[in-house]
Amino acid sequence: MIKVSYGSKSLNDLNRNNYHNKKKVKADPQQEKIQNMLKSVMSGAEGVIRKQIEQQKAEKKNMNDILESAEGLFGTKANTESDNNISIDGTVFTKDELQKSVGLLKGAQGELSSHITESKLLDYLNYGQFEVVRNIVDKYSKKNLNTEQGELINKALNSFIDKAQDLNENIIKRFFEKTQDQYYGYKVADTAVIDDLATVTDDKVVASNLELINRITTLFSTVDFSDEASVTKAIKEYKELVTPAYKEVTEDEEKLEDKLSYDELTLEKTVKSILAAAHGMNHISDEA
Repeated sequence: MIKVSYGSKSLNDLNRNNYHNKKKVKADPQQEKIQNMLKSVMSGAEGVIRKQIEQQKAEKKNMNDILESAEGLFGTKANTESDNNISIDGTVFTKDELQKSVGLLKGAQGELSSHITESKLLDYLNYGQFEVVRNIVDKYSKKNLNTEQGELINKALNSFIDKAQDLNENIIKRFFEKTQDQYYGYKVADTAVIDDLATVTDDKVVASNLELINRITTLFSTVDFSDEASVTKAIKEYKELVTPAYKEVTEDEEKLEDKLSYDELTLEKTVKSILAAAHGMNHISDEA
């Protein structure tokens, strides 16, 4: 049998001396405590870094969404000027100014669109809403933006409203003919192909009295929507203005009251929604 040795000791001696009979060194409690503290600190640091990375990703996605929305709202690409400045059609916004302005415009367009009928035809209520939104957005612009920024915001809103009115007029030209009625002076033409505009019926659904429309828009253009009493007074005057028009299409008092109540609630909702959007919030605010 060959005996293998290492130095002056055999493998058996090494194994026996270094492993089998070696005593375990008792861990230092203080050292263990320090190691556990270091692990805890490292774990906490990793969590903070991970959270910061996730937040940065969310902020980047949010800004990309804002830039995409801005392009749709303003009809032109938004260009990044610096870490905090963005240019739209030559007008510079800070990121915060642009985010709030985009939120306001999206809120305004969403609120107006939700109350335009599927047929895209406009009633007197829609003209009232247009002016409510114009009023609030204009005041927001004067309070929070410079002249150039305000002009761009109002231009985008007015462009949306103009398109809605142009579409209304184009539909009237294609499918309606004038009548002698004072407030709803259009009816579907005998030559119209109803299948092309399925939501339009023989009912008089198109607001046609320009004098009444002008009185409604003038009324809401001067209201201080931050004052609840002023809002209540304006809506009451609006209901008085449109009552003769609604009586032209119904003699049923219950239907008349239902329609007036609907308009009142809708206008109140529009005011509250746009005031909230002006503050970048999803709930009701008390001032513009």
